[in-house]
Amino acid sequence: MIREYINIVESMGKGINDEWFAHGSFETYKLNNPVPYTIADSDGVTKTLEGPVPHKEGHYIMGPGAKGEFWPLDPDNFHSKYHDNKDGTGTPKLIHKHAKLADHDGVIHATWGDLSYTKGNDYIVRHGLGDYGPVKKDIFFKTYDTSNIK
Repeated sequence: MIREYINIVESMGKGINDEWFAHGSFETYKLNNPVPYTIADSDGVTKTLEGPVPHKEGHYIMGPGAKGEFWPLDPDNFHSKYHDNKDGTGTPKLIHKHAKLADHDGVIHATWGDLSYTKGNDYIVRHGLGDYGPVKKDIFFKTYDTSNIK
C-alpha cells in the first residue's frame, strides 16, 4: 500500500518533454506505406485508439491504419507530413523523428485533444520541438522504422 502511494507520487513528476527524450530514445521515421483518408464534411469527433479527438470540417481523417484505427489531421499538418497521392491515400514523408518506449503512464495534452499512453505499451514519438504523440507498440512496429531500437 505504501509502495503504491510512493509510485503514484514519483510518477506525478514525470512527463513527456524534449528533455525526456535525451536518454533512451532512438531515431526513426514512418515507413513509406500509403494510408487512406477522407476529408471531413462537417465538424465532429474521431474515435482514436487514445480516445475521442475533435475534428473540424476540412480535416483529413486518416485510416484505417494498421489496427483499423483512425486519426484526424488539419490540412496543414497533413500536407507537412504526407504526400497526397490524389487517390484518397497519403504516403508519409521521410521525416526523421525520435521515439522512446513510455516508462510511465500519462496523458499528452495535444492541441487536438488529450492522448493517453501506458508504460511499456506505447512508444512516444517526438515529431518536433514540443510536438509528441503516442503510438501503440504493435502499430509502431508495423508503421515505423525500428532498426535503431536499442
